[in-house]
Amino acid sequence: MKKYSKQRELILDSLKNRTDHPTAETLYRDLKDKMPEIGIATVYRNLSTLCEEGKINKLKSKIYGADRYDGNTMPHIHFECEKCGEIEDLFLKKERINDIDNEIKELVKKSDAKFLTSEIFVTGICKNCSNKII
Repeated sequence: MKKYSKQRELILDSLKNRTDHPTAETLYRDLKDKMPEIGIATVYRNLSTLCEEGKINKLKSKIYGADRYDGNTMPHIHFECEKCGEIEDLFLKKERINDIDNEIKELVKKSDAKFLTSEIFVTGICKNCSNKII
């Protein structure tokens, strides 16, 4: 475990209190008001540390290239809009998540591979983009 860092605590608190999934750059811009001395390299370094410690999750955007970050480490599904790139959390009942996870483990077992983790990422068009007139 790394030593305490005021910057890391601020980054973690910010992510835990958000429902969006910001990029490092978005997070940096948002935190600059609270801590003007924070640098972009510090944000990237601390995001990496927090991911390694399992305190946050890094999401690989399926639509846009930049990694996104999620302060909610509870099992859930991500929905990404193909138009605007917004990522939304989708939650299932715990029993259903366990069923899906067990099913995935069985599929992996059939291919003689070792299961580590699963992530479900769904893409589509969000309600806001569906309602826009093109």
